[in-house]
Amino acid sequence: MAFLKKSLFLVLFLGLVPLFLCENEKREGENEKEENDDQSEEKRSLGSFMKGVGKGLATVGKIVADQFGKLLEAGKG
Repeated sequence: MAFLKKSLFLVLFLGLVPLFLCENEKREGENEKEENDDQSEEKRSLGSFMKGVGKGLATVGKIVADQFGKLLEAGKG
């Protein structure tokens, strides 16, 4: 009977150790995926910011061009 208990314990132990190792690897993989998601979110945020800056500069450029055009017309007349 003691032999069966030891065998059962050994089987359970050998079954749980790989399970534990697999779960650790799975957690590490999930953490890496979350880090990659965070980095891609930061890149998207930066892209949105740059897009907004570009639109703002375009608007300012139009205003400056209009004002410069008015100054040139006033100087001719």
